[in-house]
Amino acid sequence: MTKQVLETLTPGMQLVSNGNSVYTVTESFANQFKSGDKVYCIDGESEPIIIPKEDIDALDKMMRNAQNGFESLATLDASVIDAFYGYVLAYLSDDNRWQTIQSINNHDVENAQKKGRSTTRLVADDRCRKNMIECVRSIQQQAVSINDVVQQRRHDGWVATVQASPLGIVGFVFEGRPNVIVDATGLLKSGNAVVFRVGSDALQTAVAIMNTVIYPALDAAGISRHAIQLIDSSQRSAGWALFSHSDIGLAVARGSGKAVRMLSSIARQSGIPVSVHGTGGAWMVTSAFTDGRRLHDAIVCSLDRKVCNTLNTLCVLESEMSRQLPIIQAALAEAGDHLGASFKVHVESSTRRFLSPEMRESYVTVHRAAGVCDEYQYDTIDRSELGREWEWEKTPEISLIAVASIDEAVALFNRYSPQFIASLISDSASEQSSFFKAVNAPFVGNGMTRWVDGHYIFHTPELGLSNWENGRLLARSGVLSGDTVVTQRIYMEQALSRLKR
Repeated sequence: MTKQVLETLTPGMQLVSNGNSVYTVTESFANQFKSGDKVYCIDGESEPIIIPKEDIDALDKMMRNAQNGFESLATLDASVIDAFYGYVLAYLSDDNRWQTIQSINNHDVENAQKKGRSTTRLVADDRCRKNMIECVRSIQQQAVSINDVVQQRRHDGWVATVQASPLGIVGFVFEGRPNVIVDATGLLKSGNAVVFRVGSDALQTAVAIMNTVIYPALDAAGISRHAIQLIDSSQRSAGWALFSHSDIGLAVARGSGKAVRMLSSIARQSGIPVSVHGTGGAWMVTSAFTDGRRLHDAIVCSLDRKVCNTLNTLCVLESEMSRQLPIIQAALAEAGDHLGASFKVHVESSTRRFLSPEMRESYVTVHRAAGVCDEYQYDTIDRSELGREWEWEKTPEISLIAVASIDEAVALFNRYSPQFIASLISDSASEQSSFFKAVNAPFVGNGMTRWVDGHYIFHTPELGLSNWENGRLLARSGVLSGDTVVTQRIYMEQALSRLKR
């Protein structure tokens, strides 16, 4: 058996993937491939993807620069890194600079709307600006963690000191929320360089933030611009090239759905550690010990906007449906009112029997990315769709299922959910204990679901969240922040001259 570089593809050629899967090359796919391109087979996709040579070459240049930027950080005093965040704060607080960013962001939002894309996370408004400033302040307050002592082990005549050290270059891809750019800068606190890409809808906004805030702050602080780099490309293949590059120490993808699953697959095939959660959406479970007011408030406070930690699926005991369904309806209505909209419920088929005739026939106006439309307020879904994440705009949208027991709800969560967030609204301590032990989720609570956010939990900037869709994480929580992206080195200090094993 011989190994050779793939220079061409021919129709009918077979590509082996994942041990025993075979793709047969079509004529159109063969015509897309050229020498220097790379082919990756992605689980669940009907055909492989091609990473073009031009994207690979562009990334090679960026990575060489990033390596120089990373090495330059090791020689900087902590005060220099702290000064950078001071400049970022000043520039974000400058109204003229922010107006420039907003003007460009308006064009991004308009273009996305014309394409029928969701813009709920794309807008750079005053709330976004405030969140960015708060995030920078919290990063600035963190200690620079380069070469922090983790532990020491003393021996006769010598000492071993374990120190946290920078990991290297972090590849970061996110969907389009402008504030995430600031999150990425937190990697400087642990001495890491970052190369990142944003979705095409938000690219010009990201370029504006880099040119108006980040790059000037790096220059003012005396830090190389190569330490934080944005890939100025709207092509998805640029992200694929980033996550396949061998010099990446960690690949981080924020967002959900097909794009993130594809990126994580590429990184894993390339031998790159990855932190992602491919699907969002929180689950909530009720019991006979559920207080009605707490249930109402947990629902309302979990549906203030659509992000990954928004309530998505609600499991209600069959024995409690008559008591709790009116509470659920009132909470959904209140959540919709706060957003100037109604609400939408996807009812599991066997649960439909609990709906009144009026509920089954009611129509409602729903805000979609493509526009406003009239739909059944309560439609029907199959049990297998309980894990589907509803990407709503202004109209809160959840799935609802009646279950025989909490155990059944846990079994459904463990089978169908993205294994991300689970909440049990119950006043029973024994139920909470059993639930925590049985549910396969990295984030478990007894109230609203929107608490799952690194900054909200730990007051540290969040680089990314990880669910357990691809398995449990080794020795860390599902919250990844810039100051935790480290490796460990061991320094041996010998005091006894004639030390011998």
